[in-house]
Amino acid sequence: MRHDFGDDDEVGGIDLTPMLDVVFLLLIFFLAATTFAREEVELDLRLPPAKTGQTGKGDTQVVINLMADGRIQIDGREVTLEALRQKLTAAAARNPEQSVLVRGDQKAQFGIGIEVLDACRLAKLKKLDFGAVPVKGN
Repeated sequence: MRHDFGDDDEVGGIDLTPMLDVVFLLLIFFLAATTFAREEVELDLRLPPAKTGQTGKGDTQVVINLMADGRIQIDGREVTLEALRQKLTAAAARNPEQSVLVRGDQKAQFGIGIEVLDACRLAKLKKLDFGAVPVKGN
């Protein structure tokens, strides 16, 4: 008895297309993730040391960086004080429980720090953390 397979040359092969799709998506994800991490590492910010404190809880925070020369950065972009206020107000409107992490350089001006705190308060954000470098030992 003769069995005709037709014109198909494919006899019992495994289709690797879905697996390749997944591999390329993972590759793109990891490339994007390492790019964001590199931008944070390249940031020229010297945090002050602290003997006490806690590490972050891992929740999504708005990160505000106060540079030594007086510039303000939020989410990796330099902004003016007015733009910072608008972004914080929008973040508070989206999530009333939004947390904010303020990371200030050791040489940042105290007045700029107070203006950032005022902006957080005017936006009605209550979860505010300060970034510091932990000191080893006492």
